[in-house]
Amino acid sequence: MVNPGLYIHIPFCRSKCAYCDFFSMPLQAATEEIFDRYCQALLTELRLRRHEVGSDGFSTIYIGGGTPTALPSHLLLNLIRHLRQEGCPSGIREFTVEANPEDISEQSIVELRQAGVDRISIGVQSFDTPQLQSVSRRHSAEESLRALQVLRDSGINYSADLIYGLPGQTVESWERQLDTLLSFRPPHFSAYLLSYEPGTRLYAMRSTGKVQEASEATAVEMYRILCESAASHDYRHYEISNFALPSMEAKHNSAYWNLTPYLGLGCSAHSFDGVTRRYNPIDIRAYINSLLPSSGEPKAPFIVDDENEINRLNDYIITSLRTASGLSTALIASRWGEPLLERFLSNARPLVHAGQLVANGFGEAGKEGENSVIPEQENLVIPEQENLVIPERFWLTADAILREAILDSDF
Repeated sequence: MVNPGLYIHIPFCRSKCAYCDFFSMPLQAATEEIFDRYCQALLTELRLRRHEVGSDGFSTIYIGGGTPTALPSHLLLNLIRHLRQEGCPSGIREFTVEANPEDISEQSIVELRQAGVDRISIGVQSFDTPQLQSVSRRHSAEESLRALQVLRDSGINYSADLIYGLPGQTVESWERQLDTLLSFRPPHFSAYLLSYEPGTRLYAMRSTGKVQEASEATAVEMYRILCESAASHDYRHYEISNFALPSMEAKHNSAYWNLTPYLGLGCSAHSFDGVTRRYNPIDIRAYINSLLPSSGEPKAPFIVDDENEINRLNDYIITSLRTASGLSTALIASRWGEPLLERFLSNARPLVHAGQLVANGFGEAGKEGENSVIPEQENLVIPEQENLVIPERFWLTADAILREAILDSDF
């Protein structure tokens, strides 16, 4: 059995990207004392909450944000060393830290490795400086190229992020961005269609006409190029936005999609113990004061998510159908029972008929073929030994399929 994962949220950034809806605060709004106390609070929360996921050690650690490498180096490295010592006394399968290109150097990689990090996730987003500026990214194309060169030459495991559908980005430009990244042959990369989330500056910019969202036709063509280019370079498209060379899938992130428990520490972090989901509030000072009180006992400030069994099943449907492995009907039957399985199957059958869900026994997932659409059958039997998957060609519009697949909680 694989041990749970550990996620650490570092909510500090040098500046906030226009599209970002994750909780973060600018570095200039904090002080060295806040950075130090926040790191102390994280370790206190670990000691208070590690029992939630029922393990003496964690299989993976992922430090995200925000920008973890925006922390003063000595604080970040000290935090990493303590996490390895306290969180993984018996060893670890993967330790990832997120970074921006401007923070990558030969020296920083040496220091991170010595502290215990064996994987870096770098936010490249584009190799076109005006495109980066359009969404308030701080680094330049040249810094991204330099950082990737350093990562490749270092031999460390790494992943790189790209965004498509950026303001002013053409299909031809996207193809060049992708070609540039793949020329480095990263072990893993992620590619996201730019989203306009309410409350972000990008959302406001679109509302006022300052930027224009990529058309559906443009997004579809960019996605087609993405899938074909990745496949031609031997990358496996194992999750909607994630691609890996053989055996280089992200171990930590993969756990989110298969019901493996994980503990999330820090402001806004989420946790899952296998049944119950919890989340932390976003107030940094309240978080620190709760865990490092001036008097009294420290208290973990998490909130328990109010979920019923249908909510939990829907969580599984949504996360599993984002992956190439898909959803196990046998797992639903064993974990949630035959009545809820049948309710799910009643939603799934029309999607199977339409080819938007494919069972392994009905054809190869993600490929065009004569078995992609199943003839209409009143009582179509979906074998429990088979997984259901959304074919790759439909992943770009998977949200619409998921809305049809999930159960009505008011049923």
